[in-house]
Amino acid sequence: MTVAPPPFKPSPLPLVEEGGGVASVLRLRPLWGPHCRKLEGPRVPRDERRRAQHNEVERRRRDKINNWIVQLSKIIPDCGTDNSKSGASKGGILSKACDYVRELRQSNQRLQETLKEAERLHMDNDLLRHQMEELKSENAVLRAQLQQRGLDGTPEGNPQ
Repeated sequence: MTVAPPPFKPSPLPLVEEGGGVASVLRLRPLWGPHCRKLEGPRVPRDERRRAQHNEVERRRRDKINNWIVQLSKIIPDCGTDNSKSGASKGGILSKACDYVRELRQSNQRLQETLKEAERLHMDNDLLRHQMEELKSENAVLRAQLQQRGLDGTPEGNPQ
């Protein structure tokens, strides 16, 4: 048994010639396939139900996306809705949100660097404080030795 080829329907398509002129050419397009409607007859209720369910799911998805965009517009600085009816565009809100996230990342980076510098300075301060305590102790020992030998342990003009 041989299978008959699918029916074809000619469709005119413009074709640009090398000389720049336009010629009309017939291109054959099958009447079946994923890009063509089925010619089997009216839709069955099951298909209608599936289509309606799909449309509802898609509508909910769009609503969620729109709600998140509205939330973004409320928390992003300088992105509040305008006094106009439609407010800021979705693209404008998303653009400002991206800019704001970049600013926050840069600010966070600067704060991390500042924190590291503060921690380094704190460690340096602790080290210097420890050295100062050691030098005070050493100074006290040396003064005590001077007093044992009968010498005054305070420098002139700086009594301690």
